[in-house]
Amino acid sequence: MCILEIIAERRIGIEQLASRPALRAFLVKADRVAQSATPSDDEKARIESIVELCFEYDRETDPLEKTNILRTLEEISADAPLELTTTTVEDWDQKLAAESRTYAKAVAHDAQRLAAFRKKYFSHRAKVGLETQAAVAQKSGLRRSYIAVIETGEHFPQQKTLQKLAAAFGVDVSDLLP
Repeated sequence: MCILEIIAERRIGIEQLASRPALRAFLVKADRVAQSATPSDDEKARIESIVELCFEYDRETDPLEKTNILRTLEEISADAPLELTTTTVEDWDQKLAAESRTYAKAVAHDAQRLAAFRKKYFSHRAKVGLETQAAVAQKSGLRRSYIAVIETGEHFPQQKTLQKLAAAFGVDVSDLLP
């Protein structure tokens, strides 16, 4: 029995390892590679990942996470190249919106909420006389680049950010919310 098999048996259990013959075979092969004179950096990284995952499995209490760890161990041991998707998040988002009315409604609701927030934001900013993003950033204690992200509508701010903006504008947080 090789060292990697011993680690796997002790950390993921004899039964789990016995039910995964491909993983066991890989551990034997990886052990031989590790003992060779010149294992590659990729081989070293794979072996390190497997050892780390075995210990993580042992520490994990959530059965679903344990299943995910076992699946990851099998994927690493298979050494199959991963097929990366060519679909973007935006493509998935559009497809889901086209296929699901509920999702499309949620997207529309979020867009309306963001538009209403931005309208209130710019109104309060103008009332206080903060003419630039830099001025808003300085008064709120936020970065100017983050103010730009908020103003362009790329991001709806979290509660702490809303509190800082409200303080900078001299209003209550509820005055910024749609």
